[in-house]
Amino acid sequence: MITAKEDLEFGEFSPNLLIQLRGFAPQLIFKSMKKYTLIFLEMILLLQVKAQTELFTGFNSTMAGRSMTIGFSNTKDTKHEIGTALRININKLAHNDDQNKSYYKRLYATKPIHFFGLQGFYHKKILNKWEHLKPFLFYDLQATYSTSRNRMLLPYTYDANGEVLYKEYIEIFGPYTWVEQNIGIGFKADLFGNWFILQKLGFGTSFVLGYDKKRLDKYFNWFAWEFGYLFNVGIGYRFANHKNK
Repeated sequence: MITAKEDLEFGEFSPNLLIQLRGFAPQLIFKSMKKYTLIFLEMILLLQVKAQTELFTGFNSTMAGRSMTIGFSNTKDTKHEIGTALRININKLAHNDDQNKSYYKRLYATKPIHFFGLQGFYHKKILNKWEHLKPFLFYDLQATYSTSRNRMLLPYTYDANGEVLYKEYIEIFGPYTWVEQNIGIGFKADLFGNWFILQKLGFGTSFVLGYDKKRLDKYFNWFAWEFGYLFNVGIGYRFANHKNK
């Protein structure tokens, strides 16, 4: 069987694309950020206790896609860390696979509000006797509201030999509410001064919530889920005058 791929201009599969692109103007992005920023600040206020304070930023890879986070955390009693972060989704045109998956790495923002989400987490520190390496167990919860972008190869015509030729179609679905929760293990390693690096790896479940009349599996079914994972790497700064022991 001969397979042919025909690239389409973006506007051919999304007539409203030019209108959507206008939404990426900075002033509209700032308006979309306002809601998430206020929630983020409220969560920070809830963490104001007599504890070690840290500010961090990092890169996430999850079932839904890739994102950056900017967050804040407090550690109490040297063992229990609670934190929150603002999530910024990263669009990716290329798919990691050609297996017609519905949601895996398919999150794709088409409006300013779709770029932002929230993260909350809990770390239980272990092996506290290590001075410069601090491992921990964690629970991580992330939520965002965004559309998905799916690539499909569908029969289009036949060639001179009667073989089927396929055309590439790109379709935008949603928006959905993506809720990803994972448990796993991670560590912090001191760099210099109060700076440290952070890494986490975990597995869990990802919920995709919402309807879409263009998808058979979402026409009547509001709830869908897949097994998920979290890989996170970042850098942070410890504001406390003392270090955990």
